[in-house]
Amino acid sequence: MLELAIILLFVTILLLVVGFFYSRPQMAVKRRLHTMVSTEMGKTVAEELEVPFIQRVFAPLGEGVARLLHNYTPVELTQRTQQRLLMANMDSRLTATQFQGFCWLSGAAGLMLMSVLIFTGDTVRNPDNSIQTTTAALYLLVGAAAGYIVPQFSLSRRICQRQEQILISLPYALDLLTITVEAGLGFDAALAYAMRKMKGPLMEEFGKTLNEIRLGKPRLEALEDLGTRTGVEDLRLFITAIVHASRLGSSITTTLRVQADALRTRRRQRAQELAMKAPVKMTFPLVLLIFPALLVVVLGPGFMSVMKLLR
Repeated sequence: MLELAIILLFVTILLLVVGFFYSRPQMAVKRRLHTMVSTEMGKTVAEELEVPFIQRVFAPLGEGVARLLHNYTPVELTQRTQQRLLMANMDSRLTATQFQGFCWLSGAAGLMLMSVLIFTGDTVRNPDNSIQTTTAALYLLVGAAAGYIVPQFSLSRRICQRQEQILISLPYALDLLTITVEAGLGFDAALAYAMRKMKGPLMEEFGKTLNEIRLGKPRLEALEDLGTRTGVEDLRLFITAIVHASRLGSSITTTLRVQADALRTRRRQRAQELAMKAPVKMTFPLVLLIFPALLVVVLGPGFMSVMKLLR
């Protein structure tokens, strides 16, 4: 009985000591910090998993490869790559170094794939099963060049698609800007109103410009960067006219109206040019695909009749 009382007394004292230790303010602060760190780490992991696989895995690899080849990469190439990423709206996802390294990785992958095809196939082998050195080297060079060009081609295609979308939505955005400015809004407020009413790459560029102006960048400089960033000639001409009107003190409303009319005219001329090119582009499909089928349909019955008479 005495032993049981001693054990209970020991357990009670131990629980009191542990409870007093964990009830201290320092322990409460540690638990709070641990909870915050755990939650923040969980959010970080979730955000990292939401990033695309190529950007999460291949971008760091590409950056490492580009750093190894940094001394052999021209500065003009890096600057041009950065400009193209900016035009494709990918500058926030990839840096010029990462993209250039990714191109090198793609070229190495193309080289390895072509090496496997050469050593496993019979395309470049002699009758005695030896490999033709010159032809194999040419194939390896083509594989490496193709692997290097594929990311560049994808980026160029993305730029062209984005510029086409901007070019399509530009007349409607310009009409909306003209109406809102004539109604009494300022040019910056008109850009914000257009962003609320329309969607697309052009509105994203307007949003970037407004953010730059809010952060303290001069308005005319932000507008000039807008024209340079997109690479669309019509938008660059429009921005140039707005900048000149602002510097000379001319009416923004009149400038917008004139630019809207000029843009409509250029768009009509571009459509007429494409319509005039259509017959030339249709010649090859007509000659190679439609005319042979038409000849078979027209001359087929007569040819079969002639064959029957000859028999």
